[in-house]
Amino acid sequence: MKFAFCLFKYFPYGGLQRDFLRISAECISRGHDVHAFVSQWQGQQPPGIKVTVLKTWGWIFNHAQNKHFHHQLQHELHRSHFDCVVGFDRMPNLDIYYGADFCYIGRAVPRYGPWYRIAPRYRHSHTFEEAVFGRTSKTLILSLSEREKSVYQQHYFTEEDRFRLLPPTLDSDRMPVPNRPIERESMRAQLSTRPGDNLLLFIGSGFKVKGLDRAITALANLPETLRFKTRLAIIGEGDNRGRYANRARKAGVLNQISFLGGRGDIPQLLSAGDLLVHPARAENTGTVLLEAITAGLPVLATDVCGYAAHIKQANAGHVLSSPFEQSLLDQTLAHMLTSPEREKWAQNGLAYGKPELYRMPETAVDLIEDHCLTLRQDHPIAEPTSHKLVDEYYRDDLKEVLGSKATFSDMMRTQGEAYREPEGTGRRTVRFDLANRHYFIKTHTGVGWQEILKNLIYFRLPVLGAMDEWHGIHHLHRLRIKTLSVAAYGTTGGMYNWARRRSFIVTDEITNSKSLEEFCSEWKTHPPVSPHEIRFKRRLIEQVAVIARKMHNSGANHRDFYLGHFLLQPGYRGGHLSADASRLFVIDLHRMQLRRRTPTRWQVKDIAGLHYSSLNLGLTRNDLLRFIRTYRGDTTLHQSLGKSPNFWSNIQSLRNRLFWWRVESWARNLHRAEVRRGPDLQLGNAVRTAKPHAPH
Repeated sequence: MKFAFCLFKYFPYGGLQRDFLRISAECISRGHDVHAFVSQWQGQQPPGIKVTVLKTWGWIFNHAQNKHFHHQLQHELHRSHFDCVVGFDRMPNLDIYYGADFCYIGRAVPRYGPWYRIAPRYRHSHTFEEAVFGRTSKTLILSLSEREKSVYQQHYFTEEDRFRLLPPTLDSDRMPVPNRPIERESMRAQLSTRPGDNLLLFIGSGFKVKGLDRAITALANLPETLRFKTRLAIIGEGDNRGRYANRARKAGVLNQISFLGGRGDIPQLLSAGDLLVHPARAENTGTVLLEAITAGLPVLATDVCGYAAHIKQANAGHVLSSPFEQSLLDQTLAHMLTSPEREKWAQNGLAYGKPELYRMPETAVDLIEDHCLTLRQDHPIAEPTSHKLVDEYYRDDLKEVLGSKATFSDMMRTQGEAYREPEGTGRRTVRFDLANRHYFIKTHTGVGWQEILKNLIYFRLPVLGAMDEWHGIHHLHRLRIKTLSVAAYGTTGGMYNWARRRSFIVTDEITNSKSLEEFCSEWKTHPPVSPHEIRFKRRLIEQVAVIARKMHNSGANHRDFYLGHFLLQPGYRGGHLSADASRLFVIDLHRMQLRRRTPTRWQVKDIAGLHYSSLNLGLTRNDLLRFIRTYRGDTTLHQSLGKSPNFWSNIQSLRNRLFWWRVESWARNLHRAEVRRGPDLQLGNAVRTAKPHAPH
């Protein structure tokens, strides 16, 4: 067969580029004719691959270069017949896409403000990504990560049968060196590493995404005696090398880092290292993690890496949970460098290397051949059409029960027990039963321009549909924060028809639960007095604070963060309430916002909402300080608890003191505003108007 392999740029040391070469080599070994189309090719061209370099304008932005490259590519593809067009970068008109990149809309866009969406770069990247993953596309997707696959489906509702999950990918050229002790000593000598020193490795092209700044900071924050005998070797090509060198200089560790550039002797370097540090911000797979594990090098990585699960499965290092916290990276790095388990992690990794880890190219080519023979032979390349007006998702169990009624119009007409229908919002919450299971459906029928303008006048973002809740639920699940489970979701109305956008979201009922506000209201008349009750209250306060910290550190804010929007499923151990056996859920996410980082004002408003809804629960001074300690990530209560009789004087830094003073002030203002609205209103009554287990 005759294949066209398309990628924007080729350079020797990129993970995607190495996968491209391995798949090409496997195709050639089977007798296929491989033509590669690129805009740039760095390094030697391998034998057997016919490389065509389509020059683009060198002075324009990357997205414009890629658009120009794709335009030229279409002329080349129409000039010659190809049995299959395989893209290693996202672009329109592909038969097959090798999915090595993370989702642009899901991972990159939240880092920027709303105005970014009108930029040419956004429009280009979104269009090219949607051409592959949109529901009108026919492109087959070779996925490397189950985690990233779920992100694409969250944003594009891509059909399940268009994905083919590939096994983990390791290059046979990166297999562990056979004589590891000898290679280790030789390479450490080349790197001028003294006996007894720790050698940290950072491997990856794209320093910002891979988290080099985080690694340098962690090195600088090591205990002094440990820091002086630790070095960081940086392998890979990246922009702004001087910026990171300057960062290291300011941190006082410039003499302890080395920029080695792109290297072809990765197995030898892995044998020389003591620990691989990979605190990436986004990483679809992270092949270097597998390479390090199987080479016997312990790994410290973030859980955003698609292959991070292999570190846990092999017990070959540590994985940092999202959201990222620099202090946790600092502590874990110091622990791993001094842990007696280092040899155990190394041996576990060596034992984890299996022949199956090297079979990805064979599997990928099998899928390419099958797709060409069964689906694409003698058919033109699928061309994406206009965006579909209705996006829908149905979980398999609900779809099976609904049958032919699994349609947008039928779901919008769902009847049941009405729980909440705020006036003027176009939002309705209904509880319904289906096949002996209980669900809640929240429908949005459009708020109208009057409501939108009213919210904007008061500098509030209006709730336009269920989309924020859909994305918020996925976000909290990835943070391992318990929340609602989505059974179905649908939205329509178009991009710009904000006032009449219609949508729905169906979630499973959280059974045997009560709102945290209702549960804690008993403390007014029966405050915790027994050791078990006091222990439960303290753990509950800490759990709420951990949820708030994780959410805010990840760039999210709730906007309705009251105790009434937590559901508690009480659990018991030894006949007593146990916080560890109980489950705490965050609900009502239809106003949640996601950004690169949470602005301080929204952190204040969220925490003030919690404080406001707990003002009359009889919480003690130490209870509040316990919350502050946990939210800030302090290790002991004494770090937050001072000796001053003035409460706010106990907060050590002026910045933190101002933050918590603003929280207190905002909570008191909320309380005064509620009192002014009417004498019948009690604290938190606005939250309690709905039944306690309903997601409003």
